[in-house]
Amino acid sequence: MSKSADDSLPKDEETDEPPYSEETFEDKDDDADGGESRPELQIPLRERKLVTQPFDFIVSSIEQQIKDGSLVLQDHFQRRRVWDDTKASRLIESLLLNVPIPVCYFAESEDGAYSVIDGQQRLTSIYRYLTNQFSLRGLRVRPEINRKRFVELDPSDQRLIRTRTIRCIALQKESNPDIRFDVFERLNSGSVKLTAQELRNSTYRGRLNALIRELCEDKLFQKLRGASGLDKRMRDAELILRFFAFHYAPSAYKGYFAPFLDNYLASGIRMSDVDIERHRTLFLETIQKVEDVFGDKAFRRFDKNGNAENQINRAIYDVIMLTFARIDKGALEGSKSELVRTFCEMCNNDKVFFDAIIQATRDKTRINNRLAQWIYNLRQLGIHCPDIVFG
Repeated sequence: MSKSADDSLPKDEETDEPPYSEETFEDKDDDADGGESRPELQIPLRERKLVTQPFDFIVSSIEQQIKDGSLVLQDHFQRRRVWDDTKASRLIESLLLNVPIPVCYFAESEDGAYSVIDGQQRLTSIYRYLTNQFSLRGLRVRPEINRKRFVELDPSDQRLIRTRTIRCIALQKESNPDIRFDVFERLNSGSVKLTAQELRNSTYRGRLNALIRELCEDKLFQKLRGASGLDKRMRDAELILRFFAFHYAPSAYKGYFAPFLDNYLASGIRMSDVDIERHRTLFLETIQKVEDVFGDKAFRRFDKNGNAENQINRAIYDVIMLTFARIDKGALEGSKSELVRTFCEMCNNDKVFFDAIIQATRDKTRINNRLAQWIYNLRQLGIHCPDIVFG
């Protein structure tokens, strides 16, 4: 009798990295994976459609589909969270021993390709081994093949791996998008759950998502975050997405943060070249203005002595980014010290502003309160910024 897959295989969600390896945030209630509730789905009965298609793929077929682009492994995501070679080796050993592999789930995109929603680490590990990217290590049942790459295996073992079958279930594009995303969240139940942004990244392929991944690599943005690279939980990507969504669609925000970002990222799948370039330019020009004024103190709360906290505050990030995006660079250049001093005073002496950046920061009223207070003070300095109203 074969061993159960649960006993033999490492879990897809396991990681050797700490959950917050790059940066920390002051406003913990605003974390992407903080268990935020979503509104009940108001979908007519006749539209509650979920179309699934089961497939039993042999490993060699999966390898070919990855190579030709019909199966997308989200490699940009895997760079952040990838199994080490020992975990990957255990999976390969399980294939050789004919241990059942857990079901993988795919999502069909508009172009007919499939994105991997559940099973990223398994399929990535298999593909990495088939393409000779690592040698086996730590095998207990087949120790004689430790230190061997795929090309170095006996032909019989190569054949065993290539002909193993993996059950895959695809959620077809005809499915209702809200129900489909709800299914993705239900699948996201491992020991270390994906954050909302990690789940979006696996779900909404498209031009806007690609742009966001590109902007995460920007060195100035990493400097402002106080980070040396990418965030392991993709919170850097969510910062960029929330800026775009809040900037371009504040009236669409109804207080439900996660679906608001879902919908905006989904709307970017078919963005034109002009729209993508507009988003890129807006973000890069805005963070440059922020750096010019606040430097490495950007997006942080100040104490009464003018010292900035180490942690980023996302509510402050919203305030600064959304207003600076609407202000000409020249209007800021002559008032840098006054801007920093005024912001410091607001952090310590303005109770309405302070409350709005510390508690229930996603609440529409608090968002509007902190923006209104900051915009008022900008105008007191002679810096014009139009009103920004959410909801």
